[in-house]
Order: sequence, then C-alpha cells, then structure tokens
Amino acid sequence: MTGIIKKVFLLTLGICGMHISKGQLPDPAGPQDWVIRKNYYASYLLLKDSALTQQLCASQAVSALLNQRFDRFKRSDHCTDLSCFLEAFKWRNSEIELMAEQISSQIKGSRKLEEMVESTLMPSRTYGIPRDETAKMYLKKALLQDFGAMNYVVDVYAGGKKPNYPKIDSISFDVNRKAYFQLLDDVRQDVLKDIPTVKEALFMTMMTAVRLLEINERWDAAQLEPLMALENKKAFEQVKKTDFSAYPYSLLLTLGAGPESYGQPISPGGMLRARMAARSYFEKLAPFIVLSGGKVHPYKTAYIEAIEMKKYLINVMGVPGQAILIDPHARHTTTNLRNTARILLTYGFPKDKFAIVNSSKAHIDAVEKMVDRCIRELGYVPYSLGKRISDVIIEFQAKEEAFTIDPDEPLDP
Repeated sequence: MTGIIKKVFLLTLGICGMHISKGQLPDPAGPQDWVIRKNYYASYLLLKDSALTQQLCASQAVSALLNQRFDRFKRSDHCTDLSCFLEAFKWRNSEIELMAEQISSQIKGSRKLEEMVESTLMPSRTYGIPRDETAKMYLKKALLQDFGAMNYVVDVYAGGKKPNYPKIDSISFDVNRKAYFQLLDDVRQDVLKDIPTVKEALFMTMMTAVRLLEINERWDAAQLEPLMALENKKAFEQVKKTDFSAYPYSLLLTLGAGPESYGQPISPGGMLRARMAARSYFEKLAPFIVLSGGKVHPYKTAYIEAIEMKKYLINVMGVPGQAILIDPHARHTTTNLRNTARILLTYGFPKDKFAIVNSSKAHIDAVEKMVDRCIRELGYVPYSLGKRISDVIIEFQAKEEAFTIDPDEPLDP
C-alpha cells in the first residue's frame, strides 16, 4: 500500500468510525429508517441483521406465530370495515407476549444475539438504564415495548383513537368514510411488497405502522436527520474547540411558543424568548444556544419552530450560526428538556456543568413543577433542576434516563 493510499484509507476509516462506538450504529440510510430506529430500536437492530433474524425466526414456536400473523394480514383483502383492518394490522396481545418470550429466550443459544443485546442494545439505554436485568430480560422488555408501540400507531393513525394530544397529533382522515377503507387496503398492498413472505413477517406490523405515519404526514421523528452531520454540524464541531471553563454554564435551552395561526412562522412569544437567549449569549452566560421545537402549532403547520427561531437569532439578533444547536422534534416542554438532555450527553458537553433554560416567567414556573408531568408522560424525569437564577432562567443538568424511548409519542419518541 503506497503512502498516499494508506493515508486515504486511514482517513476514511476514521471518518466512518467517528460516531460508531459501543452502543451505537451508523446513521440510518433514509427517513424511514430514522422513524424505525427512533421508535423501535430493538426491532431496528434485528431488521438490520437479516441473518440473525432468519435464525431467530426459524424456531418452531416463532415460525408458527409468524405464519398465523402473515395469514391474518393477507386475508384482510376481504375487509369491509375498520375493525377488520385493525385486527389484520396489529399484533394480538397473546402474540406479543409469546413472540417476545420466544425471541429473547434464544439468547442462551445464540452468541450473536447475546452480543447484540449486551454491546449495542443495553448500552443505548433506549429502554431504560439497565440495572439488575439480564440480557434476556432487557431484550424481552424492549420487544414488548416495540410491539405495543406499533399497535399504538395503528390504533391512532388507522383507527382514529385519540392520541395524548389530540389537537396537534390526531389522524388526518375521516375513518367513517368508505373511501378510507380503500386507502387502508392500499396500505395493506404496499406492506405486502415490503413483506412478501412469512420469512419477513416479524416486521409486518412495524412496516404497517411506518406506512400509516407516512400517509398521515407524521414522519416528524425523521425531519432534518442526521442533525449532527447537517443542521447541527457547525455547532457540534465548535463544541470540541470550546473552553467551557470560561463560561458559567454549558448551554442555554430556549423554550418556544408555538404560533396560533397558519402562515405565521414564529410567534411573538418565540421572538421575545429568542431575544432573551441572544442577550444571555452576548453576556457570555453560555457558549451555545439550543432551540427546541418541532412542527407542532397549529395542527399540521408547515413550520419547524426551532428552524424559525434559529433564523431569527441569526438574521435579527446577530448570533453566529456555530453557536446555535436545534432540536426540531420536541412537541412539549417535557421533551424540550429531554431532547436537550440527549444533546448534552452525546455532543461532548461537560457532564459536571449546569446548563440553563430560559422562557417566560410563567413557563419557568411550570418547569419548576414539572416532575409529576414528566413521570406521567415519559415515565421518568430526564433532568435535575438547580437554582433559579432569575424570573426567566433556571439551571438544569441532564440525566441518562433521557435516552429512554417514549412508546406512545411516535412523532418524537
């Protein structure tokens, strides 16, 4: 190998391996993979290892379950009502329990499966921080959550069940119209192109859920990904060069205020909070600003709140782009903090330093009392609060629980 070729090879190897460490995989290939990975991480790992999946599905018990699952889906070509389609699209509760048990039990005989769980799934903390759980226990818990989360999407985005926040997240269609049943049959036929035989039937409900999210224009979880390599690249690179000892805080999270009317890119409240953030930045309270907010208000808005606030900070307030990170996915205050906690934990920020969050006084009042809401909606608290340094700013630190997937919020899990 010549010197030049060797240098190119090593450089390429370094680039390819830059973000691949224990518990991580390369970035997904496209938006559909991002939606799957974020919502159903354990199933995503199996999807990306077809040899392992075929091995696991070859057992007599799993094979019998998948045959039953596949036949039910194929027979839905005769469906004439909504309940028939829902029955075909979803896992049955008995199937969920048996499938999770049968697959996780194969860890004892599959070193490859055991290694995947121990070196990738468990370190990801996507199903909670592993405590006293064995690899089998953690995998079973993950699969139970995945299968149930897939069913949740079918119930909401095919069946019209009310989501947690109906005003912003509801289905796009009238489920009582006969024409809607033809659309569901089109979904069925499309999924059969991806899952043509019983060999792939483990992913039948997952692909149905993903297709339902797509036709409802709800691939929000994938928007602007990969953030670290695209929209957040300049700031991510700047993090590595920053002397954090020169600042009292590591970053400033700015909470948004969604517009109330269509066609309005940024609300008055969003402008004012962005101005607060700019002042704090120029006062050198923190070297980075995180703007957090997806396509949320009003229902089916075309605007991503974090992007519009970033434009305002750069074009109006003069904040340099390399000082701004965005989270274009959060839909609630709980996930504003959770997603920023994920940024703090993965972008190289100092773990022993507080970050701060700013908003209106009433909003920060709510953040101070948000523990019960986090537990109710997320199942955990992804941050710990410090002191309130003004009416509109409070300290916080990231907790590793923040990596845990929220199974009933498929637009921002």
